[in-house]
Amino acid sequence: MNNTFLILTIALIVISVAMVLIILVQRPQGGGLAAAFGGAGGGGTDTVFGGRVGDALTVMTVVAFILFLGLAVALNLVESKTVAVEAQPDTPAVVSTDTPVEPIAPATNDAPADGTQ
Repeated sequence: MNNTFLILTIALIVISVAMVLIILVQRPQGGGLAAAFGGAGGGGTDTVFGGRVGDALTVMTVVAFILFLGLAVALNLVESKTVAVEAQPDTPAVVSTDTPVEPIAPATNDAPADGTQ
């Protein structure tokens, strides 16, 4: 495993955790499942960070999503280049010879079946 792959993997994990946390902090817009189970859905400024934080969180979510997709594509490209380099053999698989190879004849047993010679 090369260093680029390791760095991109760690960055992807960090961005994934950040995106989950950003999404969990946001307040629900239309209620969704919260309204279905009796919770207060949408509206109001009764969030922890105030009423205007929703715009900043939306922008942060979009940026985290774009970074996540970019890192996922970059990881795929780095891994496919690594696999392609490892798949190329150093020596040729088939060695051609100028002399023809004769097949080996099956061994014949001339001894009698009763064990006497």
